[in-house]
Amino acid sequence: MPKKYYRIISREDAVRRARIFAGWTSEELATQIGLSRPMLSSIENGAGTTVKTAKKIASCLSKTLEELFEVVDTR
Repeated sequence: MPKKYYRIISREDAVRRARIFAGWTSEELATQIGLSRPMLSSIENGAGTTVKTAKKIASCLSKTLEELFEVVDTR
């Protein structure tokens, strides 16, 4: 498998702000997208995630991928 040279991370607290604005608790959103609450918290705090998970989060929050996440070159 080729090495990835990028990470998909939350834009400056965008996921957390969108979640709160939508009226979701972290537990509710995590359950809705099939993640643990600690994993969602990690993503909100800047840990990398997969495209699939980022799309699920964006869809649940009625946002685009670009509004919530950015791709960072890790080379």
